[in-house]
Amino acid sequence: MIIVKMDLPEKFQSHNKVIAKNTFLLYIRMLFLILVQLYTVPIILRTLGVEDYGIYNVVGGIVSMFSFIGSSLASGSQRFIAFALGKGNKKDLIEVFNTTVTIYYIIGIISFLVLELLGGWFLNFKMNIPVDRLEAANWTFQLSLLAFLISLTSIPYNSAIIAHEKMSLFAYLALLECGMKLIIAISLPLFLCDHLIVYSLFLCIVTVIIRVVYQVYCHRYFVECRKLSLCFNSLLRKKMISYTSWNMIGSIALILRQQGLNIVLNLFFGPFLNAAHSIAQQLNGVLTQFVNNIYVASRPQITKLYATQQIDSMWVLVIKSSKMSFFLLTYLSIPAFIELDSILKLWLKDVPAYTVAITRLFIATVLIETLVNQLIGVFQAANKLKIYQIFSSTILLLIIPISYVLLLIFPDNPLLPYWVSLIVSIFYISSIMCVSKIQLNLDCGDYFYKVILKSVIGFAISFVCVYLCIYRIEASLLRVAITVIISSIIVTISVWTIGLEASERKLVRDIIGRKCLYKWKNQKL
Repeated sequence: MIIVKMDLPEKFQSHNKVIAKNTFLLYIRMLFLILVQLYTVPIILRTLGVEDYGIYNVVGGIVSMFSFIGSSLASGSQRFIAFALGKGNKKDLIEVFNTTVTIYYIIGIISFLVLELLGGWFLNFKMNIPVDRLEAANWTFQLSLLAFLISLTSIPYNSAIIAHEKMSLFAYLALLECGMKLIIAISLPLFLCDHLIVYSLFLCIVTVIIRVVYQVYCHRYFVECRKLSLCFNSLLRKKMISYTSWNMIGSIALILRQQGLNIVLNLFFGPFLNAAHSIAQQLNGVLTQFVNNIYVASRPQITKLYATQQIDSMWVLVIKSSKMSFFLLTYLSIPAFIELDSILKLWLKDVPAYTVAITRLFIATVLIETLVNQLIGVFQAANKLKIYQIFSSTILLLIIPISYVLLLIFPDNPLLPYWVSLIVSIFYISSIMCVSKIQLNLDCGDYFYKVILKSVIGFAISFVCVYLCIYRIEASLLRVAITVIISSIIVTISVWTIGLEASERKLVRDIIGRKCLYKWKNQKL
């Protein structure tokens, strides 16, 4: 049974300030990335064309499917580095980092060999690529593979930055990354050679530059990153490999749902539908980044609180951050869902078929899974991944075979895989709740009431109210602006009256009161 105390210790309040600061920096970073992405995607789409844009995303998707290795190890290295920081053990910290780097290089070599052999064969003999674009697709594959390997070896440094909660670097590097990608998008039409190959090459170069900056920063500021050496501590390696192996199952399931669906669509409908999937996935990524920023900022604290056995404080943080994630997503998803057709026409002008419907199904799926995603951080902190991954990942892995079979039966309905993904996500969150009760002593009734019920009711009421306010207005840019304003007001009222507890509302009033009093005193002086 979880005992939640609302009168938190002063140290935990300081943790909240750190999380708030880091979340703000991550949102600054994300804002730049989104602005550049929104500006550059139409340029890239027009320059490459729908066919080449679909080829780039589906070919890159073959390599991206192997990114589950990086994400699994990243989660593991973040967890073990944060755990060592929580314990204050410098020797363990250095050993964890060196072991992580060693494992990454070994995995990188294995991944390269497997992708070169199997990925190249699948691209050339199984995928639906026009013959005259096969050479460019192979160049794209090789450059995407190189960028993947570079990113893979940079993850230990990213993990160290996240575990140390130094999020300012991400904000600063966002400026650099955005600037380079903006230059690439603007200059790409000026090149006379194959635009698909040039685009892939430039993105690979950006990956190299970002990798170098990460390593230089970590070497300068973090003691564990200064003396690199091959480390084969058997006990630590066993713990990390055990953690990574079970976490990898979940990563495989997530990647298969994202990139596996893309490949299934290619097999049935060709690269044109891949373009619609990729655009929808990018918009879905924008929404996902909003909640991921909260996860990145809060999960190191969850791990450190668990390491120091401050379990009550940890659960308070989990519940608050879970609600915050859903509320932030609600602010974006309601106007996006209602005005998606107008937004896409304004953004892309020529919108590929099925993009609107696919994006809406993506949004609904993300909303459902956000309700329990923060519980995964507790499984990771406790290093109790086995049972949770067996159940939840098996459920997610069913999406691809079910989608494939349904498309064989109903080959004219490309939306079937997305409906399957949406329905499966309900069983997915149910499995996480059940396993959390067994392994983490989660009070499911308390969590359901405070997070799931309040969030779903608040979203439903807000959506209906916003829709009733604007449905008679003719679709236009003005209606988009009106929807955003009305939605912001209604969601804020809903969050305040339904989402927040009485103690949380009192805390907000106290903070606002102190701010107003401080300004009033300064004016008097």
